[in-house]
Amino acid sequence: MTRPDAAPRDPIEGPLQDLRRAVQALRPHLETPDQLAELSLIEDALARLSAPRASAAPLAEFDPSRLGHLLDITGPELAVELLARLTEDLTATQDLLETGAVEADWKRLREGSHVLISLSGSVGALSLQAMSEDLNAIAHRQDRDALDVLMPPLAGELATLIQLIRATRPPLGNAR
Repeated sequence: MTRPDAAPRDPIEGPLQDLRRAVQALRPHLETPDQLAELSLIEDALARLSAPRASAAPLAEFDPSRLGHLLDITGPELAVELLARLTEDLTATQDLLETGAVEADWKRLREGSHVLISLSGSVGALSLQAMSEDLNAIAHRQDRDALDVLMPPLAGELATLIQLIRATRPPLGNAR
């Protein structure tokens, strides 16, 4: 019988440690650059899974039917690529907005807000879309005080949306 104090605090830590051992056991048996590249992808995913998990606040207003519709029209064959692109584009936009906010770079903020208006609206993050529209107006006015008030909740919702997209599984079908 396992003692309660011997159990891992995080229930996924044990399986993650097993996966780390499996990766290390597999490494000496891989020879081709393609095999090593695939192993690298597994190690990257393992690092993301091992990162401390913050409990993300839910999006204030989210319409999941929009993301579902996007995945439906994309089809199972391309859904994985769509989700990867969304994650990539949202993360790049997050970086652009963070830098723009720190430096009060109004051009970057306008640019990032345009992208975020489109992406957040497409996937149903309606509250984030509204904040992105506000950010665009703030960037045009070059209003530092309003920017300082808006960025924390916008950044929080954007981080939540990125987590949501990463956690979304493509529909089953003839996916490759």
